[in-house]
Amino acid sequence: MDIRISLHQLLDRLPPESLGTAEQFLRFLQAGTSPKKSTGRAFAPRYPTVALPTTALDALVGVMPAIGGDALQDSESLYDGN
Repeated sequence: MDIRISLHQLLDRLPPESLGTAEQFLRFLQAGTSPKKSTGRAFAPRYPTVALPTTALDALVGVMPAIGGDALQDSESLYDGN
């Protein structure tokens, strides 16, 4: 089956209130596949990624003192209401 026919069938089965979300998602996909700009990329990142070796993290050890605590327990308490 042609993918376009499948998409049309899916869209026909969506409730009317979901069509706006589907349109936004399709426009998002379209923007990511737009013709490449002069940078050679579909979009230019605002903050480019800089690769560093994992040893660069060694300098961060000990910068912040250990304060204890349990992040999992803390986050669960937010949802348990405790």
